[in-house]
Amino acid sequence: MPHVLDLVVVFDPEGRQVRLGQLWADRTVVLAFVRHFGCLFCRQQIAGLRPFLDRIRARGAELVVIGHGSIEEARAFRDEEQLTVPLLTDPSRQSYCALQMRRGLDSVLSPAVLVRGFRAWRAGFRQSHVAGDPLQQGGVVVIAPGGVERFRYISQDASDHPTPAQILAVLERQP
Repeated sequence: MPHVLDLVVVFDPEGRQVRLGQLWADRTVVLAFVRHFGCLFCRQQIAGLRPFLDRIRARGAELVVIGHGSIEEARAFRDEEQLTVPLLTDPSRQSYCALQMRRGLDSVLSPAVLVRGFRAWRAGFRQSHVAGDPLQQGGVVVIAPGGVERFRYISQDASDHPTPAQILAVLERQP
């Protein structure tokens, strides 16, 4: 049975179309959906995953970052963050909607998000211009070959994302 994202078409930073189902045709993929390409929490999430990239790959998986800004904004994000993993953009947010990811003002403006934002800022992460829908939240989905979804984490607010340990635990449990 195909995954809900199998036929969704997104773009790489050069503007080439990519059908998401191609990504898990022969390997497991960790899809890290970021809020938008200017988000300080997204920069923090990527920085948190970076040290675990070798361990993710050692488990036969690939990390792929997905945002929803323009192709130009994706390219700028890739270059600013010096990404060494695939980056894709879904300007229509079709993949976010298919996964029923949260969207709304209440998931952006809360006391907890403001406190975590201040902590992220103190740690050196900076918000740049909004590059996508600022109310859209992200998440992480792990999909194995055949479209088998192994893990889905829907961010509850702007600062919420799974820990690298949670992702690695899912990859270790793979058959």
